[in-house]
Amino acid sequence: MVNQYVGLRGYVASRSFAYARVSLSIMRKAARVLSILGLFAVSGWFTAPVQAAEFPQRAIQLILSFPAGGATDVLARELSQYMGATLGQSVVVLNRPGAGGYIGMQAGARAEPDGYTLYISSVMSNAVYEGVNGKQPVSLDQDFEAIGGIASAPHILVVPTKIGVKDFAGLVSYLKAAPGKYNYASMGAGTLSNLEAEIFKEQAGVDALQIPYKGSSQALPEVITGSSAFMFDSVTSSLPHIEAGRVNVLGVASATRLGVIPEVPTMEELGVSGLQAENLFALMAPKGTPSARIDVIYAALAKAQADEGFRKAIAAQGFLISKIDREALPGFILEQQSFWNKKVKSLNIAVAK
Repeated sequence: MVNQYVGLRGYVASRSFAYARVSLSIMRKAARVLSILGLFAVSGWFTAPVQAAEFPQRAIQLILSFPAGGATDVLARELSQYMGATLGQSVVVLNRPGAGGYIGMQAGARAEPDGYTLYISSVMSNAVYEGVNGKQPVSLDQDFEAIGGIASAPHILVVPTKIGVKDFAGLVSYLKAAPGKYNYASMGAGTLSNLEAEIFKEQAGVDALQIPYKGSSQALPEVITGSSAFMFDSVTSSLPHIEAGRVNVLGVASATRLGVIPEVPTMEELGVSGLQAENLFALMAPKGTPSARIDVIYAALAKAQADEGFRKAIAAQGFLISKIDREALPGFILEQQSFWNKKVKSLNIAVAK
């Protein structure tokens, strides 16, 4: 009986030892497998699915090519409030003026393509600058992802109230009375504002010297004081000064008259052809920005455009909501580049530097 008991204990011990050896072997194999999988993960051969962080997780920067106070700035700051509320993060406006808008454009194009830096383009102004100065180091069609059109701001011809000119014919007479004596202000050499003035000069047969500034907010004070005799400016920037009686508006560079100033004729009505400058402002992202993040930003833009508060706020500033969506915007940009390139060449205008 004792021998049987001892034998049973030996049998159990031997089997337990065998099981332990098998378990240890399995554990060693499992460790090797996990080690190999770890090497695959480090090398990029194998990655386990992970939950992507919700976008955005921090503030978004909105780069502009013009200084504070101009049409782009007014629109951007209004838009930033509505988009920020939808995205749940601050949208911070950064002004980068100069070089006809290309300082800001380069800053936007060269930013990290992660959705946290966006650019508001003045599409027509960018197209004109390229038409005048040739291809630039960065361009809207090659270095950005289109998000969508925001709004457009037609341009108008304004003069200082203090010179006593109240209509288009009066400005032409004023300039012809002293050829070459007067200046005109522009938003910068090679900008849409510059080209409009040169077209006006050629068709009206007048002479004036360009004084370029870094945007409307810097140029308008010189017009108000009478240092410059006229300027083509966005209705948005000039409207407060029109209402305050500091400048007179003589013509609208658009296809039709504007609702905010319906009594003012179009430039076409005044006999100046080729001046339809309903400048589109578009939201862009650096090339390579993930499509999923662009979708989130576009949805926030569309929600802002549909908001009655936003629509009323920008309409009061002379803006018209854009209906150009993400799919149509790239084609529109190419059309504008082609149109204004041909316009500069066909008019044979050497835009003042």
